[in-house]
Amino acid sequence: MKVSRKLRSAVLALLAFCAMAALGPAQSEAGEFTAGEYTATITGTTAVAHEFTTVLGVMKCAPTFHGKLAAAAFTMTVVPNYGTSCKIGGNQVHVTNNGCDFVLHAGMTKEMDVVGGWMDVVCPDNKIDFEITSEPVCHLTVPGQNELGQLLYTDNTEAEDVVIHFGLEGIFYELDNGCAEVGAFANGTYKGTSTITADHEGPTSFSVD
Repeated sequence: MKVSRKLRSAVLALLAFCAMAALGPAQSEAGEFTAGEYTATITGTTAVAHEFTTVLGVMKCAPTFHGKLAAAAFTMTVVPNYGTSCKIGGNQVHVTNNGCDFVLHAGMTKEMDVVGGWMDVVCPDNKIDFEITSEPVCHLTVPGQNELGQLLYTDNTEAEDVVIHFGLEGIFYELDNGCAEVGAFANGTYKGTSTITADHEGPTSFSVD
């Protein structure tokens, strides 16, 4: 009986150790946005053109992003500003975000200095409006939606900034009667690269780790 109890205790201890080994590192490797000083002003600039692909084709843009980071956090809200940087099929696109924000999430560490993540589009009661200046004018609108992935954050330790790679799939969007195709779709993809920097009365470091 004593041997049996010892054996059972040993097995339980081994199982507990295995469970901790499986869960512990994953939890400790969750990413976090951090800046050298707070509150930090966050700015994103386009490094590689952003491409929003829908049934209408590929829309190329060069957006900027702006936000605030008050303390280290697992999420960060930025305001997208596309302005008139987008074009599709030779047509200029005027973009109005109508109060919609992008919420960036830091996920698990992929490798040294690389963290995965995802993005939410958060809108009050409206949608991001991509107004394509074709004849007739076509409105491509993107409503709020969650868990768009994936994102990859790469820390530039020397420059003390972060490169974010967008690889979003399954984006829901709608096309109105002015478009070549009309209806609601959930096959949008979005890719591109931006550089994210931080400022607090002057440049300060920014990282996701």
